[in-house]
Amino acid sequence: MPPVAPVAAREEGWTRVLLGTAAFLLLVRAPGARALLPVVDTLYLLLPVLTACFVAGWAAGGSGSVAAAWVLLTAALLLPDLPAGRGAYHDIARGWGLLVGAAFGAVCVAGATGPLLRRAFAAAGLAAAAGIALGGALLTDLPALSRVFASEFAARNAASEAAMARWMPAVSAKLPAAAEWAAAKMAALSAWSAGIAAPLAPALLVAESVAACALAWSLYHRLSRVRLGPPLGALRRFTFGQAPAWALVGGGALLLLPVARAGSAALLGVNVVALAAALFALRGAAVAAWYLPVRRTAAQAAAWAAGLALAPVTAPAAVALGVTDGWLDWRGLARAQRPATPAPSN
Repeated sequence: MPPVAPVAAREEGWTRVLLGTAAFLLLVRAPGARALLPVVDTLYLLLPVLTACFVAGWAAGGSGSVAAAWVLLTAALLLPDLPAGRGAYHDIARGWGLLVGAAFGAVCVAGATGPLLRRAFAAAGLAAAAGIALGGALLTDLPALSRVFASEFAARNAASEAAMARWMPAVSAKLPAAAEWAAAKMAALSAWSAGIAAPLAPALLVAESVAACALAWSLYHRLSRVRLGPPLGALRRFTFGQAPAWALVGGGALLLLPVARAGSAALLGVNVVALAAALFALRGAAVAAWYLPVRRTAAQAAAWAAGLALAPVTAPAAVALGVTDGWLDWRGLARAQRPATPAPSN
C-alpha cells in the first residue's frame, strides 16, 4: 500500500514569495548583480530544487503525474545541449543546479527533519561530494573555479560597458555628473568582480543555492498540500546552532596557517569565512527585524533595498550583531524585559 500523504492546507500568502522569486530570477540580471553573483541564470538553480520537492512529495504519497510533469519540464529546459561558445560557466551552473536539486530531493526523501537551512546545506555538501566523485576537476581545484568565474565576470562587465557606451554620449550631454557617476560605478564593479567576487565564487554559489532551496520550499508548499516539513518561519525568529561559529573559527584558523596562505587552501578558508559571515549577517538582520518590526510588504522591500544600498555600513553591522547574538541572545533579553502579564482575577 502506498504511503499516506501528510495532507495539510496550502500555506497562505503569495505576495512575498512572488516578489522573492521575481527578484531571484530577474533582478540578478541587473549590472550590479551580474558583476558580483556567480550564477545569473538562476532558473538553473530554482527549477531542479522545485522539481525535487515534487518528487519528494510523490514519495510521501502525493501525485506521481504532477511529479513526472515537473521532471519532464526540467529535462526539457536544462538537459539539451547548449549552443557552441557558451563557455564553462554554463556547464558549471547547469550541472551544479542539477546536482543540488538531486541532493535536496534525496535529503527530503530520506526523511531528514529539522529546519530548511540544515537540509539546504546538507544538499550543497552532497552536491559537492557528488561533483568530486563524478570527476568534476573544477570542484577540486578552487583556483580553477575562480578563474572560470573571473572570465565570466569580465565578459559580463564588457557587455555592460558596451551597452553603457551606446547611451553615454547622450547622457553626458544632458547630465554630465550622472554619466561620470555611472562610469565610476562601472569601474568599481569591474574591480570588485576581479578582486572579490571571483575568489568568493564558491561561497556565493552555495549562498545562491540555499536561497533557491528556500524559494522552492515556499513555492512547493503553496502549490501542493503534501507536507515535506515545517514552513519557513518569520525572519525575525531566524537563528541557528553553533556550526557557523565553528566554521568561522576553522576558516580563520586555516587562513592563519603559513602552509595555507596560497592556492586552494587559502581560497577554501576565505570562502568558509565568507559563507559563515553571510549567515551571521542574516542572523543580525533577524535581530534588527525583531527590534524594528515592519509589517507591510512594501515597507519591508524598501528596508531591504536601503540595507543593500548601504551595504558597506549595514553588512558589517549585521555580522557583528549576529555574532554577538550567539552569546548575548538579544531577542531573549528583550523577552525577559517585557512586563509579565498579570493573572486574571476571579
